[in-house]
Amino acid sequence: MYVTGLPRDVTVEEVAEVFSRKCGVIAEEIDSGKPRIKLYTDSNGEFKGDALIVFFKAPSVDMAIMLLDDTDFRIGERGSSGKMTVQAADSSYKKVQHAEGEDAAGKETQKTSMKDKAKIIRKTQKLDARLADWSDDDEPSTIRETSSRWEKVVILKHMFTLAELEEDPAAILDIKEDIREECTKLGEVTNVVLFDLEEEGVASVRFANAEAARACVEVMNGRSFAGQIVVAYVSDGREIFKKSKKKQDEDVEMKT
Repeated sequence: MYVTGLPRDVTVEEVAEVFSRKCGVIAEEIDSGKPRIKLYTDSNGEFKGDALIVFFKAPSVDMAIMLLDDTDFRIGERGSSGKMTVQAADSSYKKVQHAEGEDAAGKETQKTSMKDKAKIIRKTQKLDARLADWSDDDEPSTIRETSSRWEKVVILKHMFTLAELEEDPAAILDIKEDIREECTKLGEVTNVVLFDLEEEGVASVRFANAEAARACVEVMNGRSFAGQIVVAYVSDGREIFKKSKKKQDEDVEMKT
């Protein structure tokens, strides 16, 4: 993926930390083990604010665009570069890779040796293991197995107050629609449930996939919504929230 608008004093290590923490495992160079991140410089050797980042898995690119495009690289700091632009790298990157693999005579260098292939295999295995760690969020495997059905469900608190529901019972429909509209920006939403008997203003949002659910937590947690600070987290299926019988009938699709 290609990123522009980075601070001029940024380092490869800082870029790797931010993008790997939020979006997934970054690919590594076979021999050095360094993250595959290229910082582009001008004719004077000064960093231009542009970088190329190679992730280990393609979905991480979509995650990065969803979470980091048009945001500040350093939270709370607004540099002269402004906000980042995060986008998928075009096919020209592959052409550059191909050109770098040719010798001065324009001929391709020798094919990958068996030793190099073994290195690639070992590196891929390590990155796969790291990817599994990142995806599991350090949860024990037994918990992960029993809670997998909930990894697509996000719990949102402080989305409404009981007072506003008492004042206008029909407001619950508008609140649900507002939540669905906001969350749809992060991925396909299959269901929204409001627990209208919870003082903390609890709602649950079921996404079509776990990646969108994690993105929702990243974006919504700590965000202001209708004058309140939202608490967001992926459900573990253990909490029980209360809602009126009428709402239970309306939200029966939550169980499907």
